[in-house]
Amino acid sequence: MGRLVHSLRIQSLILICLVISLPGCVSISPPARQAMVPLYTAQAALEQALSVEGAPYLLGGRGPDRFDCSGLITWAYKMALDRDEIFMVGSQRTTDAAMQDLWQFNVVLLPPEAAAPGDIVFITNTEERITHGGLFVRWLDDDKTILEFINASSYVEYQAVVIDHWPVKGTKRGQWFAGIGRLKAIPERCGFRQ
Repeated sequence: MGRLVHSLRIQSLILICLVISLPGCVSISPPARQAMVPLYTAQAALEQALSVEGAPYLLGGRGPDRFDCSGLITWAYKMALDRDEIFMVGSQRTTDAAMQDLWQFNVVLLPPEAAAPGDIVFITNTEERITHGGLFVRWLDDDKTILEFINASSYVEYQAVVIDHWPVKGTKRGQWFAGIGRLKAIPERCGFRQ
């Protein structure tokens, strides 16, 4: 019996030493479920979205050639990160997220003036939920009151992936700006790719 206890202690000590000596990825504390993406990832997602400008709008479209608003955003970020399971809906990992899910579970909200290319723009026509969105491109004025973003628009004049502008205050086509956020994605085991 004494020999068995001694053997188990040695095995435990070896395991602890092995865990401590592994570089980089091993952590004693539980890993964060999501991490804010770096600016270069947001920029890469924007570049992906810009590459499909003019693609037709399709309700429920997830790409690569037809999109709705959340489909364009999720597709662009999955392409930028080169993997699918990067979103959360509630406590569940998923490969897809609707606009409300992006707003509620997958972004760090930012003051509008802190927006960077590729951040997610949220628009709505109701106080209950987010109904539309796209990826921030740039500010159109020095006062940062009108933004430019790319989105898959169901608006009758567009019905496509388009670059549009939107006021931060007031309404446009019966909708208003709700906020802007940087994506929090589920990172790879050791963080985001460089």
